[in-house]
Amino acid sequence: MSYTDQDVCEGRRLMDDGRENRLVIGDKLLSVTVAGQDSAFDRYCDEISLNTRTARQYRHTARMCTPPVRQLVADSGVHVSYSALREGARLAPSGKPYDEGYSTLRSLLEQAREAGAGRVSVPQYRRALGTEPALQDLLDPSSGTTLGDYLGSLPPQERDQALRDLVEKKAEVHDALKRVMDEKRRRDRETRGPGRSGGRPDKAAAVARDLVRLSDQGAAFMSRYPPSASLAFTEEQKAASKEVLGTLDVLATWIRVRVLDDEPAAAGRAETRDLVGV
Repeated sequence: MSYTDQDVCEGRRLMDDGRENRLVIGDKLLSVTVAGQDSAFDRYCDEISLNTRTARQYRHTARMCTPPVRQLVADSGVHVSYSALREGARLAPSGKPYDEGYSTLRSLLEQAREAGAGRVSVPQYRRALGTEPALQDLLDPSSGTTLGDYLGSLPPQERDQALRDLVEKKAEVHDALKRVMDEKRRRDRETRGPGRSGGRPDKAAAVARDLVRLSDQGAAFMSRYPPSASLAFTEEQKAASKEVLGTLDVLATWIRVRVLDDEPAAAGRAETRDLVGV
């Protein structure tokens, strides 16, 4: 079954309508909830049958995509999906949006108009922002998106540019391959470890493996954000970090009590231990 140019026009119009609807929902979420009052926000999302994670994305994108930006996109005559606007609003490690003020999107819209292009695609926008999938993820066979899948999803012109970029990143490709192989060897060691012999599963071995994996993730996380990195957190981000810290404290107590049998350490933490049991 094929489709016509008219089908494409109608489909883009529907997608544009969906973009506007999501932004309006985000505006509503901004107007009825106050940042930091997560309980009220969660209750409101439940009342309107909206997933809270999706709602936070709507709210954040609506906050970043101001009315002037929306009008610019609407008047451009170039198709831009909600997914693209969400991509530009995503927070970088610096705590700022990847495309603050949508300056990069403005440039892409101007280029599209000059070239007579009908749309700005998400892959094209990601590449302009430098947020395309990490090479390590693309080269990892266990990843949900392979390098072939990623290249295959790009239009011919964008695919050629992506291939040229990979060639120019020869050293980076080598490093990414090395990290992938190191990860594969680690998974192989886990597979051959205790509890994988085909007999009755060893729950203790499984717990130990998961804890080692958590430790590796923690070390990798800290290496990505060294002390020299400048971080400026908003109050909402600080609140989220505080919640994570509480979970990590509970996890540390769980390890002491369940794994290390640290009864003296657990004696003063009866309340925390009950929380872990739940």
